[in-house]
Amino acid sequence: MSEEKLTVMGKVTYKQVVTQAYKEKALAEVDEQIAKIDEELANFDKQMDKTMTELTLKAHPQIEQLRQQFNMERQKIAVYREQIESGKQAVDILAEGEEVTAGEGNFVTELAVGEPFNLNLNREVVIKDDVVIDIRRPNA
Repeated sequence: MSEEKLTVMGKVTYKQVVTQAYKEKALAEVDEQIAKIDEELANFDKQMDKTMTELTLKAHPQIEQLRQQFNMERQKIAVYREQIESGKQAVDILAEGEEVTAGEGNFVTELAVGEPFNLNLNREVVIKDDVVIDIRRPNA
């Protein structure tokens, strides 16, 4: 016995139209991430200084190894901060009206016997200033 309908998953790609408002929002989000990383670095430095002082007072035999480990970890955080900072430059060079990929997800759709089917279950949702302006098939 065959079925008349079938529910299937499709893939949706979210596209953001670059506007001045989008750029301002994206830059604010990057600045917020940088502020959090700066706070983490400040806390890390404070904790590292405290720990190193305690270990120095106790004449810990592996103090230099621990200092190197702390410095390597701090460097990782600093490199991550630089990567986030470079995101600001990437946002700055976006052209207004350009569409950029903002994410992906899935959607559920229903196929029915007798309906046309083109094997393309992918869709793009185009967003401009937080409003959906288009839903389309890619390369259509």
